[in-house]
Amino acid sequence: MINDTIDAILATEIDAQGPGAAVAIVKDGSLLYCKGYGLANIEWGMPIAPDTVFALASITKPFTATAILLLEAQGKLHLDDLITAYVTDYPTHGYDITITHLLTHTSGIKSYTSLDGFGAYWSKRDISHDELIALFKDHPLDFEPGSQFRYNNSGYLLLGRIIEVVSGMSYEAFVRTQIFQALGMMQSYAMGNESIMPHRACGYVKVQTGYQRASYLNMKLLLAAGDLGSTVEDLVRWDSALREYQLLDQATLERMYTPAQLLNGQRTDYGFGWGIADYYGHRVAQHLGGIDGFSAFIARFLDDATTIIILSNLADLDTEKLTRRISSIVLEISPLTRIPITVDGALLDKASGTYDFYGGHLEIVRDGDKLMFRGPLTSQLLPINESTFYALVDEEVEVRFENDEGQSFQRFTFRTPLYRKPDLKAPVIHASLPDTFYK
Repeated sequence: MINDTIDAILATEIDAQGPGAAVAIVKDGSLLYCKGYGLANIEWGMPIAPDTVFALASITKPFTATAILLLEAQGKLHLDDLITAYVTDYPTHGYDITITHLLTHTSGIKSYTSLDGFGAYWSKRDISHDELIALFKDHPLDFEPGSQFRYNNSGYLLLGRIIEVVSGMSYEAFVRTQIFQALGMMQSYAMGNESIMPHRACGYVKVQTGYQRASYLNMKLLLAAGDLGSTVEDLVRWDSALREYQLLDQATLERMYTPAQLLNGQRTDYGFGWGIADYYGHRVAQHLGGIDGFSAFIARFLDDATTIIILSNLADLDTEKLTRRISSIVLEISPLTRIPITVDGALLDKASGTYDFYGGHLEIVRDGDKLMFRGPLTSQLLPINESTFYALVDEEVEVRFENDEGQSFQRFTFRTPLYRKPDLKAPVIHASLPDTFYK
């Protein structure tokens, strides 16, 4: 019955004659669902199957965090070590930056993916990791280490460098031998662009006339931040190994799933390589992956022995939202009911403005009697009360206007603080958003 329902969902979300997705669901230690839908290669009409290889993008980060914790268990490093113990020439601008800061996105280091021109120019160049590090290392820190959370690909690139220095192996070789081969994940790789991989999916984007191949991206530049690729079959093996403590013991995994604490005592929504959230009372470790031509999501419900994995070769597929739809079925969660209210136009004016968002920005604007959100998604925002709004296109996306101290979230999506630009006066927004910047 569940299989039929999930088949129906995929049929409504995915074009069977276009790029699609592989989906795996594990419940109570058993494989409940494992299928492909759509095409791995449109030109040749090759269908997606459970052994199709997709780019994982930022789902690489849990593997990188696991590699660091393996080295810690071997006594080769400590998470409170300064990064300059391993990357000796890295300028920290007078601050102490630790491995923990890198793991938890609290280092303040400038993320290279937010640099002007990175996406259009540098991401397509054949440059070394040293040259990539040189692009961001001399930028001032965005904030004092430990004082804020800001998603950061530079931090994970540096973690990859630390793994190489400590282990004496390349990042690719360490992950391959210590994780992939150890767990029998024989269809998992460091992707690169030149490598030949059996059953490798082509990446696509949706255009007005249909689909086209995704533009070129030098995958090697992503390294420990997003270079890995795998299949849903292999990720099921990985999930089982984590649940059975084959790689890391229970105490270490609990540390991994514990949200970081900032200098002011507040908790973030990210542990070591995993976003940590609560979905209707179900504790979940999760991560989104998004890259040119690919989208992916994994949700591991830690207390329910349930995991949902979606890998897609369509950049535009909202794998996070699709994961939530499937989660609600598998966990038997009642549908969310929203009842909007009418608010005074002055409140809509107060909410309008430009907000900082992980090195970019987004807009919340008044359009007549409507409040519109323009950022990771475009939607009208409808009020539940005077401080909380939800997105019309996705009722689980919630935007909460609060003061600097207010932090209360209830949803599964990435719970992202949006900070008003300094020259604009308004409350801080705390939002629960499907975050396309988590890449």
